[in-house]
Amino acid sequence: MAPKKKWSKGKVKDKAQHATVFDKNLIDRINKEVPAFKFVSVSVLVDRMKINGALARIAIKDLAERGVINKVDHSSKQYIYTRVPATSA
Repeated sequence: MAPKKKWSKGKVKDKAQHATVFDKNLIDRINKEVPAFKFVSVSVLVDRMKINGALARIAIKDLAERGVINKVDHSSKQYIYTRVPATSA
């Protein structure tokens, strides 16, 4: 007879170590890298910049006000932005 099956303890997800406050390096990185993103949303910034959602919303609002990114669409919760197209001169 086969031994009794041992159940696994399940997978444990590591707690994300995301930044919770802006510092000079993070602001510089956001200003340099985000305008090149084709698709900008809170979840994209959280994933790529390793910041929390509140900081991502603040960063997106600031970039949009400065005209660095354009709003494409929004629902009640999710805002979608894209980069500003380069003007050919």
